[in-house]
Amino acid sequence: MFLDEATISVTGGNGGNGCVSWRHEKYIPMGGPEGGDGGYGGDVIIEANANTDTLSDFAAKKRFSAEAGGPGRGRQCHGRDGQDLILFVPPGTIVTDAASKEMRADLRLPGDRVTVAEGGRGGFGNAHFKSSVRRKPDFAEKGEPGKKREVKLDLKLVADAGIIGYPSVGKSTLISVVSSARPKIAPYPFTTLVPNLGVVTVKGRQFVLCDVPGLIEGASEGKGLGDQFLRHIERCGILIHLLDLSRALQPDGTFDPKALIADYRAIRRELTAFSPKLAKKQEIVVLNKTDLTAEPLTPLLSALKRARIAVTASVSAATKQGTDALMGSLLPLILKERNAQPQALPAAKSSIPTLHPHTSEEGMRNFSVEEKKGKLVITGKRLEQFTEMTNFESQGGIRRFRDVLRKIGLLSTVERARKKGVPAYIGRTRIDQHL
Repeated sequence: MFLDEATISVTGGNGGNGCVSWRHEKYIPMGGPEGGDGGYGGDVIIEANANTDTLSDFAAKKRFSAEAGGPGRGRQCHGRDGQDLILFVPPGTIVTDAASKEMRADLRLPGDRVTVAEGGRGGFGNAHFKSSVRRKPDFAEKGEPGKKREVKLDLKLVADAGIIGYPSVGKSTLISVVSSARPKIAPYPFTTLVPNLGVVTVKGRQFVLCDVPGLIEGASEGKGLGDQFLRHIERCGILIHLLDLSRALQPDGTFDPKALIADYRAIRRELTAFSPKLAKKQEIVVLNKTDLTAEPLTPLLSALKRARIAVTASVSAATKQGTDALMGSLLPLILKERNAQPQALPAAKSSIPTLHPHTSEEGMRNFSVEEKKGKLVITGKRLEQFTEMTNFESQGGIRRFRDVLRKIGLLSTVERARKKGVPAYIGRTRIDQHL
């Protein structure tokens, strides 16, 4: 099944919990804290893979989670880091944040990758909190939850040249005779229901050809199949506009170019309506099915030229007449277009901010306080992370939490709210009942 759009939910692995442990060995009965830190949760990464050509893997399964980090252990043993989860998509996939509509990456080439959900940090073990004034820390941090997001995947096939035209003009036949592609071919409209890619070899060089399902008038508004596949033409460097000679051939063997001109102009209007940038792409007009007549094509070509339709080549895809010459003439144009393409930005760079907690509390001071619907709501990235990782079941953890709130000047605000009976939240965690 061909699928070129999908929306999925991705969740990074949770960080492992820190460990509370004490060193008790022979001759060292009171060795102090030795609990290790929890492991980092795995990231969810989306990577372009040349062996994948559709998003059908995301048709049934919509939720993906990376592995959680392992808990810390005694003797300051660090927990095992969770494995990253790599989701493979076809080259040409655009990754967008479903909530903000912000494009996170354009994975044009095989190997391009982007991190869409980062795993949580492992919680610190009690060995991390020992100091000259805190000799016996009896608490550890919980692991940080992994980030959760919804992302939209939008596939735009990457091809050097795309064959466009009305249904049944011979697009599938042409790609089948010049490449190894084997699309379905039948004498009725809309035989091709999905785009087909084929690799063409000319003079030892290769380029990718794309057969786009038939466009009709109104395709940009949702008629026929064109609205589903016009996006794939955007990736093509050159457009091969295929015209059907039989549309101009009269019963008496003469030519009437009116229907052919109308077909060409209708497709051009749809390209412009869908994307002005698409309409400006380099186009080669090719007349197909020349085997249907033995009459000279000069009168027809002249009439098309007067209508400002410059036919570059005349071929018969069914008999392979002129197809090799057409591919040979395409090669230098494609190579020139490749060189003119701007270099893609590295896709592996993630725009997801990474927090690096440490023993100082500087980042805690960046917060805001407001009352919403009878609640005191406190927001701040570092402060919310710290709250999520605090173990409120431990008295030592609560004392540390109170100390931090006091240092940043927030404890008195929360206590005043509690006396008034107003619940206080840091992010989604209610805190007044723990203080």
